[in-house]
Amino acid sequence: MNEHGKQARPLQPAPNERNVTVADVARHASVSTAAVSFYFSDRAEHLKRVGPEARERIRAAVEALGYVPNKTARHLRRQKSERLCIILPKLGIPYADKMVQDLGQAAVERGLLPIVSTASNIAELQKVLAEVEAGLADGVVADVEYLSEEQVDEVFAGMGKDCLIIHSTARSMRFSVLNNGLVAALETAFEDLISKGHRIFAYVQNTGLSPNHRLQAIMDHQRRFNGDVAIDTMVGASERSLAANCARRIVALDPRPTAVFVESDYTAVTVIEEFSRLGISVPREIAVVGCGNAEEGFYCEPRLTTIGPEWGSLEEAGRYLIDSIATSERQPPRAFHTSWTYILRASA
Repeated sequence: MNEHGKQARPLQPAPNERNVTVADVARHASVSTAAVSFYFSDRAEHLKRVGPEARERIRAAVEALGYVPNKTARHLRRQKSERLCIILPKLGIPYADKMVQDLGQAAVERGLLPIVSTASNIAELQKVLAEVEAGLADGVVADVEYLSEEQVDEVFAGMGKDCLIIHSTARSMRFSVLNNGLVAALETAFEDLISKGHRIFAYVQNTGLSPNHRLQAIMDHQRRFNGDVAIDTMVGASERSLAANCARRIVALDPRPTAVFVESDYTAVTVIEEFSRLGISVPREIAVVGCGNAEEGFYCEPRLTTIGPEWGSLEEAGRYLIDSIATSERQPPRAFHTSWTYILRASA
């Protein structure tokens, strides 16, 4: 009883004192709970079912009540994670970092959360893809240059998610593929050095794993010269300390190479710096060519000759995949191509 002798009614918690529900928003906006659900749907056909006036009332109710949509429940209901998985062989290099930045921004613009993973061999890749299939993400962009065409088909054949594969030569009718022109640009660089009289080369790889499409292209060109061209291969383009070791090994070779290819601009700059410490002039004694067209190469001394991609095709391919995921309307696989360019500067 209260002071007036009347039965006191139990106090109802204010909406902001408990978890606000869809029903609370519906009552506050004078609409049905279905209308609120449609309002929060990212599917255009659902949102059209809520008129402009009702949408404004729902928006005001959400703001007044402090309602936060239960995305976890929505994910379970739609069986979607609203995440995009970007798989790269290595992080911390300009090419990979730009890819993550551009694809990640495109994903966020479409309401997807980008997550990044690394895989540099088939076992690591299969492990990440198994997590994606289990619900980690709704789609995959994977740079798998280290796989053969047969391995690409084998690994991605059973994927039930949207996939965009970045590879120099792979083809498929089951998933979208972005073929890059890296190998063609590398062949152009090699032919340019041959035309300038270079016959003894060193090639510094990221890893010693096969297949290496870049190295294979160089070796194919070597065979055309009937033994007149020699190529020493070594591993060390993935880290600065390893690249410096490779530079010292190159200087000690007999006969000494007059031109060096390095599979990363990041470490090609280190090779140039180490040559300078050893008293070797670039390019007068040894020419150096990198890969990736990183900004650092432009500002080193001498400026680094390199090969680099044109990013427009990657962005187009990435948005095609992201739109397919975001709209829940799976698009047919497409083939894309991105050109790479031989960028001649002072180091060669």
